[in-house]
Amino acid sequence: MKNSIEIILVSFFLLSCVNSNRMQSVPDKNLIDIKQNADEYEVIVMDPGFDTWFATTWSPAKDHGEEYYAMWNQRYVNAWNYKATRPLTAPLFENIIQYDPTVDYGIDVQRKLYYYFRWVDTKQGIPILDSPPPGGIL
Repeated sequence: MKNSIEIILVSFFLLSCVNSNRMQSVPDKNLIDIKQNADEYEVIVMDPGFDTWFATTWSPAKDHGEEYYAMWNQRYVNAWNYKATRPLTAPLFENIIQYDPTVDYGIDVQRKLYYYFRWVDTKQGIPILDSPPPGGIL
């Protein structure tokens, strides 16, 4: 489980846009990849089980607005990065996530990123936030 978490962490980079408005490359061993084509972003999660869980967990009836997801993603990223810099939790949260809240990633990217954090939190059993979003397990 530790190896899969390390791979997840290595792969989970949202890099800030540079002046040319292009994402920096992400290492090959990533399980999550944020791709940018023109002005569109896409989240690709290669972690086994996530896509099935996401497809059965998310529904339009439970959907929130992009601002909701962006707010929680910023909190998750801050908590993740804090834990990645602490010796006791660094093995689980090995890599720093570079997430720019000023970038418009779009609702699909924000939603999938949020649900990825919730999946790590609930299905993998690795708490990220001290106070997760209301509603318990999705």
